[in-house]
Amino acid sequence: MIRTVVDTNVYISALISSMGNEALILLAVRQGLVKPFFSEEILQEYAEVSAHPKFAFPADEIEALIELLRCQGEEVHDPKSLDSRLPDPGDEKFLACAKAAGVDFIVTGNKRHFPPRSCGTIRIVNAAE
Repeated sequence: MIRTVVDTNVYISALISSMGNEALILLAVRQGLVKPFFSEEILQEYAEVSAHPKFAFPADEIEALIELLRCQGEEVHDPKSLDSRLPDPGDEKFLACAKAAGVDFIVTGNKRHFPPRSCGTIRIVNAAE
């Protein structure tokens, strides 16, 4: 099983279109091939961004995503702050969670926001990789 932290933009893309690599990530979570790790702060971001009027996802679809992640994934409680900073401070919660959980990958549509020097042994990949 692949242990990963998934950036919000990947799940948003998967909800927008059932075609594409991002949707395959969500399918892999459903099938138990990928185990997503998250903090409460990350789940909150998933819910808030999904509920934004720009996307207009139905509330039950958002709730189903969060429930799927809670069932198939694992919550990381109070991940430690980072020693280094990322170009987008909003992404630091994803890296902190990944380091605390000891995951293999962070899946994101914004690889440039996760410079290798800040991520140690965690591989930063997009959904196609």
